[in-house]
Order: sequence, then structure tokens, then C-alpha cells
Amino acid sequence: MEIVLEVPDKDAARVLELIKGIKRVKVKSAQPQDSLLMQELREAGEDLRRLKKGEEVSRPARELLNEL
Repeated sequence: MEIVLEVPDKDAARVLELIKGIKRVKVKSAQPQDSLLMQELREAGEDLRRLKKGEEVSRPARELLNEL
């Protein structure tokens, strides 16, 4: 049986230590590209939160497209 767990970053080390202590349990780490993607998604979510709170100012999409 395969189980996927989502654990907050602050608790990840403790949870991994507990799981690795169980006999006959194999732990697969996330692929490096997966962790990079997750980090970028987390940062994008935080950017969006700051925009919604008014802590940052966004620019119009037309301005962005003109740069391209």
C-alpha cells in the first residue's frame, strides 16, 4: 500500500523520523523538481496574499504584455 502525507514544513523532520522508525516501512523523498515546484507555488501564493492585503502593488497586464 502506498500512502501520501502532507505535513507542514515545520513538522516534516519529526514526522519522517517517526515513520522511518517503523519496521518494513519505506520512505520515498519527493523529487527535486517537485520540491522546487512546490516552493515556487508557495511563493506565488504568498505574493498573492500580499497583493490582496495591499502590502504590494501589482501592475496592469497590458504593461506586462508590452514588455514581452
